[in-house]
Amino acid sequence: MRTLFATLAIILLATPVAAHELAVFTVIVNSEGANPANIPDESLMEGDSAWFWMKDSTENTTLIVEIERDGAAMRSSVLHYECELDGNGTKVDESCNNRFDYTFNQYNSAGQWNFTFLKYVNNELSETSYGSVVIQPDLHEEENMSEQQEPSSVEKLSNSQVAAGMLAIVSLIAMAMLATKLDRDKKKDYTVDIEEE
Repeated sequence: MRTLFATLAIILLATPVAAHELAVFTVIVNSEGANPANIPDESLMEGDSAWFWMKDSTENTTLIVEIERDGAAMRSSVLHYECELDGNGTKVDESCNNRFDYTFNQYNSAGQWNFTFLKYVNNELSETSYGSVVIQPDLHEEENMSEQQEPSSVEKLSNSQVAAGMLAIVSLIAMAMLATKLDRDKKKDYTVDIEEE
């Protein structure tokens, strides 16, 4: 009984940690260009991903996506509108892709990223368009480390921490009352058994 009580107390006192849920933003490149070419600000944070889909069905058209930041660039493989599949739904050519996925590093990718969309028709560059995104820093871990280094005080507690603490105190009181009642009921049952003998 004491072990159960201690376990419940620890669980109730544990403070929930808010974390950034990873997001994926999709960019569709069709015959009219990239949609959206510029990913809206504050849409992505460090650790999030962008998926670039080749959806231009113009005959013999391929796409290369280039991502650049501070002079460092990365290119996708050649993207096709569709890849040939066998009877089982498996790609016939494993190097054929119609989507390029890029995940922004979780620790040092904050800032402006530029995109270049290079469309080729019959292997000759026919169109170049541009876009960008500003990746927001994910300050979650830095905030947790600074909170641990500073002395804790009631003024620095967030509303959720205060609510969790109050809930834990009320739960502890209720569990103590329940344990006392169970203890009294046990003693009462024992006394009745002795008298009946």
